[in-house]
This record gives sequence, structure tokens and C-alpha cells, in this order.
Amino acid sequence: MIEKALGFLKDELNAYLKTKLSYTTDAVELTALVKQSGEVDITDNTVGMMLVNVEEERLFRSQSPQAVNVGGAFMMSNPDLKLNLFIIFAAYHSNHVEALKLLSQTVLFFQGRNAFNSQDYPSLGEEIEKLTVELYTINFEQQNQLWASLGAKYMPSVVYKVRMLIMNDGTSKGMTSEIGQMDRSFSGIH
Repeated sequence: MIEKALGFLKDELNAYLKTKLSYTTDAVELTALVKQSGEVDITDNTVGMMLVNVEEERLFRSQSPQAVNVGGAFMMSNPDLKLNLFIIFAAYHSNHVEALKLLSQTVLFFQGRNAFNSQDYPSLGEEIEKLTVELYTINFEQQNQLWASLGAKYMPSVVYKVRMLIMNDGTSKGMTSEIGQMDRSFSGIH
């Protein structure tokens, strides 16, 4: 499901950049940014998009199993897993000014479209109900550590936090019947 969310954002950003910059080919690539050999893995004159971190959204975390009514019986399953995705967008161009234009258009896209839901964007699919995108600011030290961990020299880039990808494999932990009536009598020791 992570690949679907990132693929959706890539496709939407590509459509926007084609309109704004009159591109005939895709301007955004979902890539590792850098090959294992240390070479840049982004085509010239494009924006590389890479997942750099996944975190569990703990604020909305449910601890108890969920009960879902299936034909009068209740299926118990683990609660949904809610994830936040951190994505870096790096503009790669032999001309630095052109790289900055690509990066600016990327920022403008998400400024104008920071929430995506399956009703307004059917290509998001039924599995993903909603994605919210927000600029995630990292300081110089974090930026240095990020680029060092990627094994690359710095490129004009921006990081976004995409919240909340909700995942559940639907595995049942068992079935229970519905409650028909409650016994209000108490037979305890006197």
C-alpha cells in the first residue's frame, strides 16, 4: 500500500508539472536517488522522489482489537496501523536555476493540494481513504545526516510528511456471536 500512495502522489505531481512547465515526459521519478555504487539515480531535468522514513502515528493509535459485524457475528481483528511517510523530493538538473524551478513547482503543487481523498481523486483507490501532505522542515544537521545516509552530495530538496496511511490486513482473531440479552442477576457469595 505504501507503493500505491507514493505512486499516486508521483502521478499527480507529474500531471501538474506537465501543465505548468509544458513537459511532454514525466518530470518526477520514484527512485532511490542514489545507486548502491554511489552514482546519482535520477534522470537529468527531473525530480527524484524517495521514501526516507516511516513512522507509526501514535496519537490516534487504538490499543484494543476491533469488532466488525459480519452477518450477525462479530469478527475480532487487530486495530488499524496508522503510518506517516516521510518523502524527499530532490531536483536534479545540470543547471542549478532550473533545478530550483523544479523544486519551486513541487512546493507550489503541495501548497495548493495538501489533502487527497478517494472521493475527489478516484485514482487513489479504495484502499486509501485520505492522504494529507505537510512540509516537514529539517535543520542543517539533520539535512547533513540525511544526505550522508543516502550516500549522495546535497541537491536542492524538500521533505514532506504524508499522513496517515491506514493499513489492516483483515486477519481475523476469531468470531464471537452478537449479544442477544444481558443477564442482570448477580449470584455472588454473601
